[in-house]
Amino acid sequence: MNQNRLKQLDGQVLFEILNTLKDPIWITEKSGNVLWVNRAAKNFFKRDDLIGKNVYEMERQGVFSPSITRLVVEKKQFISTAQITQNNESLLASGDFIPDKNGDIRYIVTHARPLSQVIKKSNELEKVESILELYKQQIRQLLIEQKQQANDFFLGKSKASQQLKTWAEKIANVDTTVLLTGETGVGKTAFAYHIHQLSIRSDKPFIHLDCSAIPDSLIESELFGYKKGAFTGASTKGKLGLIAAADQGTLFLDEIGDMPFHLQSKLLQFLQNKTYRMIGDNKVQQADVRILAATNANLKERVKEGTFRKDLFYRLNVLSIEIPPLRERKEDILPLINFYLNKFNKKYSREQKLSKQVIDILYKYQWEGNIRELENLIERLVITTDGTTITIDDLPNDFPIEYSQPIFSNKIESQSLPAYLNEVEKSIIIETYNETKSTWKTAEKLGVSQSYIVRRFKKYHLRISDKKIIED
Repeated sequence: MNQNRLKQLDGQVLFEILNTLKDPIWITEKSGNVLWVNRAAKNFFKRDDLIGKNVYEMERQGVFSPSITRLVVEKKQFISTAQITQNNESLLASGDFIPDKNGDIRYIVTHARPLSQVIKKSNELEKVESILELYKQQIRQLLIEQKQQANDFFLGKSKASQQLKTWAEKIANVDTTVLLTGETGVGKTAFAYHIHQLSIRSDKPFIHLDCSAIPDSLIESELFGYKKGAFTGASTKGKLGLIAAADQGTLFLDEIGDMPFHLQSKLLQFLQNKTYRMIGDNKVQQADVRILAATNANLKERVKEGTFRKDLFYRLNVLSIEIPPLRERKEDILPLINFYLNKFNKKYSREQKLSKQVIDILYKYQWEGNIRELENLIERLVITTDGTTITIDDLPNDFPIEYSQPIFSNKIESQSLPAYLNEVEKSIIIETYNETKSTWKTAEKLGVSQSYIVRRFKKYHLRISDKKIIED
């Protein structure tokens, strides 16, 4: 009897029932067009214009990721997975489809709930932990993919860059100290920030302290803070240090080798116990801070010289990662040039391009200042060049020009930079294969997967004949 009465309810009443729910409900077509959403969806996304929008387009815009509708259409089954909104909120989202008379997808209905609510309403601790772990992994993977795509540090295709990318993923959630080494300008700060972004501390502060840029007399108060009246000239209100400011987050100690010797024991105590004392205070403070450190100095030599504590070195050196200079990963130079050229063209509303001669010169240059030097040079060239093409004459007067023969002779002056980079990649692949006689060995030598090489064969219309590459 009750079921019959329910069947007689009109559609408007059913929609009103769905509007009473506190969780967002979406009804979409197979094409992704939104047919109806309840009030909770409008309130959650703070938009009244959801109906008529396309969820595939909204996914591309980053309103949410992934699109549950898309996953249901692709897999043609019930889907339940983690979803991240553009405000970095985590949802447990589910979706299923309503079939037509032939069993094909007609409509998709999706439901979402903030992940925090899902966990709070579960009374079974074991279930909570399994749900949390599952969605933490899924959310972390989504964040890794999104943030790596946005990080210019990993634009390069060299084997070294790919290894650094793998290291960042591995150590992001291992909450231990990391020591980054490498020359000035190789990107130690960018790499440290990337580790922070991928970690569970990503929504907490990332504090950067350059130990070489602050006088010895001030660095202790900057790091640990002080109580009011702690010393002559101190603020009457006192001051919180950077350790306190980084609580729950990450503190990056750049150029750690320049930290004054008398402060190194205090830093060691904090690393071991997560405790410290403000200047002028006997009270022991605590802070949950992950320490990342970096140096361009040889700390082992400084330990021998007696200017750096051996016990602090071993405590910092739990995970040590060396970032190689740009001249040792030449495959990264052209992608970085392209990236920064586009970046500064957009920033300064220009349409500059590099001549092929300039590209060859920049490729052969040793880049003693590494990525920082490259970025600064490209910005300068975009700003100062009058014409639309940056030529040798536009390079700084003190820039060493070592140009004889181009890297590759089959250049066409009318090519765009992306087209020229394709020519460069194709030439490198052909040269390497002709040397190794194997797609697998070619992939290994270039630091990419074998499937990547195979795809490039298809892209550039290459085929193998008598162990030699032939262009169709």
